[in-house]
Amino acid sequence: MSQSDDGGRPSLLVRLYPRRWRQRYGEELEALLEASGRGPRTVLDVVRAALDARLKEALGGWRSLPWLALAPAAALVGWMDLHVSDDVQPVVGALLVLGFGFGLHRPRRAWLFALVLFLAVPVAEVARDALARQPGPARPLYESVIALVPALLGAYAGAGLRWLAGAARG
Repeated sequence: MSQSDDGGRPSLLVRLYPRRWRQRYGEELEALLEASGRGPRTVLDVVRAALDARLKEALGGWRSLPWLALAPAAALVGWMDLHVSDDVQPVVGALLVLGFGFGLHRPRRAWLFALVLFLAVPVAEVARDALARQPGPARPLYESVIALVPALLGAYAGAGLRWLAGAARG
């Protein structure tokens, strides 16, 4: 366990981290804080990193975070499609932006994120037809399939940007 100058207890900044993290890295962090001082920038960096460590521990790592965020994102796209009458720009914009974010985060899964986001549109279309008191003719399937284009464009634009950033670094 990391020690501080006050008799064995870790400093307040080190205590922000989860217990397992402190047991493994606490002494190194204490030494680093002693050597570098505790200026405002250092304190903010340590607090940000401690929040990151706590979130990773709570979620079991970052791998589950996109999947936890994908469900509400798809629900938002479906809600927009259900409530926006004939104006497709908000739905297309949401598919582009959300696809971009997910593709940027996990480039190898861009196609899957785009597919899940896209599926919100036909599901919303089916819900609209089911909820209509006087159902009219069903919308052609191609109107829903067209939504796959902005979802894929956004996802692969994000994946491409991530790839370019990695190529520039490496």
